[in-house]
Amino acid sequence: MPPSNQFSIEVSIDGSIASNNPADNSVKQCADNNNNKDDTIYTNKLKEIHKALPTSTQAERRRFLIADRQGNTKAATEKLQSYLDWRRQHINDELSHLDPWTYATQIAMNHQAKAKKGKPINDIDVNNTNTTYKLPSPLFMYEHNSITNTSIDSTVTTSTTRMKYIQHLPARIDLTLADNSTYALALALYIDHILDRNSTEKATLVIDVRPGYGWCNIKAIQLLPFIQMVSKLLCDLFPSRLEKCIVYPVPKVALFLWKAVQPFVGTETVDKICLISGSAGKKDKVPTNVSKYLDEDLIAKLEERRTSLFIR
Repeated sequence: MPPSNQFSIEVSIDGSIASNNPADNSVKQCADNNNNKDDTIYTNKLKEIHKALPTSTQAERRRFLIADRQGNTKAATEKLQSYLDWRRQHINDELSHLDPWTYATQIAMNHQAKAKKGKPINDIDVNNTNTTYKLPSPLFMYEHNSITNTSIDSTVTTSTTRMKYIQHLPARIDLTLADNSTYALALALYIDHILDRNSTEKATLVIDVRPGYGWCNIKAIQLLPFIQMVSKLLCDLFPSRLEKCIVYPVPKVALFLWKAVQPFVGTETVDKICLISGSAGKKDKVPTNVSKYLDEDLIAKLEERRTSLFIR
């Protein structure tokens, strides 16, 4: 059963206050005035950010301003500027014809080569889709219909929304081919590539930590630097992009890892992390509690992709 069926949201139709009492009506007028004032302040802040960063998109300005819980225009502008600088440094539109993971790894590995003063990997024919430099993909994107039930005045309304889900299989990371920073950068580039800059759409990250046949299956403790880097990149570059992060099956060592990662993660992100316990062997099934957050059809698709990658 989809997670949205586990609860309903009670809301008023328009938030209005109906009363014959003049005092109550004056309260309503005051509330309306305050809302209009807040809207004006918010709009002015967006205009201020746009003036400072004219190459940013409206959606980006909204996301970075909303992410700052204090609504601090200066802080939001500085963070958005850092994101735009990051894009200028890493994005290569000449490679945009490649699939998202090949695109991300070509740029990330080229960046690694330059950092090590080696020959840039991207000094190749950009029309050549040779995947020699493609790392084993630990990321896969799905679009899936999410069903939401909303209750308004005892009337239940069902709506369907097309949502993005990113499956992450960290056991496929091969540190003999690239270091943690390269994989972290590739993940950030992948997310930037699949999410529209002109949209405020969000994605749910589904992290399946189970090992697989023929994979590197590095130990969880070796993933700590990668997790820290990714957590910081997600907070700095993609605020208000994470719908939820579901991690399963979580062994005891994950509690240690999670405590180590939390200082690098914003409060908003921490609140969206769902850790689900369970056995984490190659043959172990998806924990039952995952169905509280994902519907059975999507779980089946994720599992089918995971097992199709086994090398026996």
